[in-house]
Amino acid sequence: SPALSSAKTIAGPIDVTVYATANRPDTQWVAQVEDVGPDGTSIPLTEGALLGSLRAVSAQGTWRGADGQVLMPNHPYTQASQQPVQAGKLTRYDIEVFPTLATIAAGHRIRVTLSTADTPHLVPTLPALANLVGGVYQVRISPTKGSAVEVPLVPAH
Repeated sequence: SPALSSAKTIAGPIDVTVYATANRPDTQWVAQVEDVGPDGTSIPLTEGALLGSLRAVSAQGTWRGADGQVLMPNHPYTQASQQPVQAGKLTRYDIEVFPTLATIAAGHRIRVTLSTADTPHLVPTLPALANLVGGVYQVRISPTKGSAVEVPLVPAH
């Protein structure tokens, strides 16, 4: 984000929506939200992760804004909801980032870092690893199917 003109508080769940293509039958996404000071130092605030084959979002339990945008996805994480990633097909991934409460000072920025690993916290199983190895992902940024981040901001007190 640009530098905040006044202090803001992140209060609640965060959704990172990624539209991307991949060359493998699975993807792994990790989204980390950070508070970045004017001098460039960053403090990790929260993160979330998603295995692409478990990207299905259930209507029940998913929080949406008035505009229909996902605020907190509810992934079933069941065998029945599992679906392979189709190579080369533009696919939507909604990454649930753990809810947080953090005040960002004026002059600071909010940064979301998108990566594909968080070792040693997130290690794929051997079957999942076989579908991830050699993966190349291309994230889409466009007006119609653009990747986006929903961060709940309120004025700081």
